[in-house]
Amino acid sequence: MRALLERHGIPKHRHSSFVGELFGLSRAAAHQRVNKSTAWTVDEFQQLADRFGETLAEVLGATTPHSGTDAVLRVGALQIGCRVWFASETDDTSSDALVAMENAGSYVVMPATAAVGQESLRIARLEVGHAKAVAPRVAVFDDERDVANALCAHLRTMGIEAMAYYTAEDLLADIPQGLFDGYVIDWLLPNKETTVSLLAAVRHQPKRSALVLLTGNTRNGSADPAEVAAAASNFKAQLVEKPVQPPFLLSALVTDGLDVTGRAVAPLA
Repeated sequence: MRALLERHGIPKHRHSSFVGELFGLSRAAAHQRVNKSTAWTVDEFQQLADRFGETLAEVLGATTPHSGTDAVLRVGALQIGCRVWFASETDDTSSDALVAMENAGSYVVMPATAAVGQESLRIARLEVGHAKAVAPRVAVFDDERDVANALCAHLRTMGIEAMAYYTAEDLLADIPQGLFDGYVIDWLLPNKETTVSLLAAVRHQPKRSALVLLTGNTRNGSADPAEVAAAASNFKAQLVEKPVQPPFLLSALVTDGLDVTGRAVAPLA
């Protein structure tokens, strides 16, 4: 009911008095009607519809307690479809666990700590359906097995399905299969060879994938910084230095277009 009245410009503090005046109710009775929609009759809903120039279906849609609003719950690197019911109170949200933020007409639910300083909405209720969240798939190549395995383990904790590769030949054979939404590729191979062939293979695929180039050898002289920078520019890859900080790696993947719903998208401008 409050959503209907607010939609027509009636402030919250006037809801009860408006209903009382419209239906000739006492203040107590009007307050009960506003706060307990189940007390309304179909005839009264029709009277409201006539008053606001809406259909009965529109009024019922605005007052039913089970309508909710479609939204996306963001959990790490995953996004899960959900429905939310916004709280009527719009005061400080700092004590809330979750809040909703509007983005181009849709709503994203996230921890309140991630929305500090930004305009957000309080959530009274949230429902998550049975639809499966789709994890993006990322291939991680490093000829040092411990490094590749550790990076995969970190990415998995962030909701990404990561697979380790230890030889360039194995990854080169799988790239054309289109199995991955993103790639994390170390720059140097044994004998100071580089992974240019892998970078080229990723970018030659019809489906654009997020691409991160790892390098940790420019400071000790094993790798030429100019050559690394040129490769990153030519293949439009994000550069991340080793030892890798997992949050920076995830940020680089997302910046280059890794969609948290599991599909590669255009890179951020």
